Amino acid sequence: MNWKNFEEDSLYSQVLTYWYDEWNSISEEVKNGMIGINIVNIRVILLDIINEYELNQFESENNRKIYIKLIDTLISKKHISIFREELLILKEKLEKKEKRTVYVISKELSSLISKQSFAHILFDDLFPILEKKLFQKKDRLKVKELTREIIVDLVSSGMNIEDVKKIVSEAFESYFIQEGKIYITYKGVPGELDTDEEKKDYIDGLSIQDRLDFFRKKLLTDENEYIFIYPIWGLKTFPKESNDISLFGCQLYSPDLEKMFEENNHLDETFDTSHIEERNKEIEPKDRHRYRSRCNAKILVKAISVNSAKKVAESKFMNLLNLLNLNFSQKFHEFFWDGQYIGKKVDEAYSSFGTLFGSRDDKQMRRNLSRNAPKFLSDKKYEDIKKVSQIIEELEKRDFLYEANTILSVINIMAQARWQNDENKLLNYWIAIESLANISKKDDESKFHFVKETISNIYFLWEQYNPLHNLFRLTDFYSRSLYERDDTVNIPNDFLHIVKIYESRSEDSVVSLEIFYNRMEELKGYTTKASFLDEIEDTITFYKDNKVALKRLREKRDEVKLTVDYIYKCRNQIVHNGYVDKNLVPYLINFSEAYANSLFNRILHVYSVGQFNLQNYFIKEIYDGNLLERKLSNNIPYKIGFGE
Repeated sequence: MNWKNFEEDSLYSQVLTYWYDEWNSISEEVKNGMIGINIVNIRVILLDIINEYELNQFESENNRKIYIKLIDTLISKKHISIFREELLILKEKLEKKEKRTVYVISKELSSLISKQSFAHILFDDLFPILEKKLFQKKDRLKVKELTREIIVDLVSSGMNIEDVKKIVSEAFESYFIQEGKIYITYKGVPGELDTDEEKKDYIDGLSIQDRLDFFRKKLLTDENEYIFIYPIWGLKTFPKESNDISLFGCQLYSPDLEKMFEENNHLDETFDTSHIEERNKEIEPKDRHRYRSRCNAKILVKAISVNSAKKVAESKFMNLLNLLNLNFSQKFHEFFWDGQYIGKKVDEAYSSFGTLFGSRDDKQMRRNLSRNAPKFLSDKKYEDIKKVSQIIEELEKRDFLYEANTILSVINIMAQARWQNDENKLLNYWIAIESLANISKKDDESKFHFVKETISNIYFLWEQYNPLHNLFRLTDFYSRSLYERDDTVNIPNDFLHIVKIYESRSEDSVVSLEIFYNRMEELKGYTTKASFLDEIEDTITFYKDNKVALKRLREKRDEVKLTVDYIYKCRNQIVHNGYVDKNLVPYLINFSEAYANSLFNRILHVYSVGQFNLQNYFIKEIYDGNLLERKLSNNIPYKIGFGE
């Protein structure tokens, strides 16, 4: 973002640019599923409680405890204080197990909260910090916290994270001129302005306040109607007598005989693939139908953004496609979708969108890319695979056949999960976790107890190194070419070489962070960027102050336990009634995968060093966690990480 055009504005400040950067950074974290349980806010909890009662009658005692804990955590938030008394009553009824009362209160509260724009309330709390140009560390932390809560509220209200991320950048868009032609990129231009010159003059006259007002309006989640068209390959149909016939919200039609976009004749409703599949071959007219859809599904959706609408429409379409395959597919006949679609916003001209280059089947694309750009089997990759192979051989020699088969089964489950839909990913990563628990837990211990205590302890122990790793990654990030023109970061090449930043960029590199740990204080002299300085200072404080370290380690353990609880709850919902909040699952998948990998790699490590009693090992590791907690709790300074 080039801020030079805004520097003379009275609202321009460091905190404004900091907020802009944080919005993009946090949006990216949410998009990549990196905030875990923090994606669960009061909207999500209430809808979850309602569905829990309607589908399960609160059979799960564990789920009830999760809801109580989450309400207890969120009830102190300022932006939901107007519902504090209602939430306190709800929590009390949950504690007393008054199931129907909990259900009725939750429905009432959910209805009230659905009409509430918490994002507006949160931005109104954030604006005074921008207006007064407050930029102390406590102010930056407040900006980060409020920004995160605004983004989470928008996502939980149904807005796609891609659309959320663009809200801030769109507020500060402008125009560009190329070969004398003006191209308008700012989307808030009034409709009554006709010429590009008029639009340009309007944009030139916008203040930062005007742009923040535009941003605030974009926080409103108004619904629009969208139409989507999807091809169903392997099926043909003829016009029906009534257009009211709907299957899962899909109206089927033949694109050869009917058109849904008559006024947009540039949109090919037959989804012709001949130009891709037969590039060097002249196609006979009689064979043309082989490359065109003979049956399409038309779907109308109301949503607050294009991406949100696409998600809903695709879900409806896949329900229909799955049912067609369940009932009518055969060994050599499948009804399938190749990734193509077209759509537009209803009642708005020039609003069409869709795929541009034909088939976008993920599996086919993945295989084509893999075939064209094979990865090199380096010595490091070879040794990693060899180590697992040797572990399996050693287990079989010792007649640990159950353990060997479990490891092989988990490899298969986790490898296949990568290409599955979100619900199956979550299910299969949990199956992998439980399988590993079976070979690791004590005989009298439940699988769930082992998983929750062991994985949270692994992350508790790992957290003593995590701040250093995060700072190392951030140093790497700010030393890349993207920041060459950023005069707030000037890290010397010599420093980057010595602490092994450049070496770490190799795909198979394994570098020690000990040198970086010993020299990280030097980074303060190489930057004036506030967010980077905050990370440096926080990391240094973490390794110098045991109380700060202990607080962070405990918070990580509690966060992991709560996330494990929520993943398990979602797993149970999928298994027992097929329901799960589709807006929530994508943000938990990364954590279910990470937890499965953490336990899997820990077990492989234990076996690789010649220890074959997993039960004893994990008892010892829990002891290590308890001991670290005690050492950090007493008054004698204890050095953690590389300071040990």
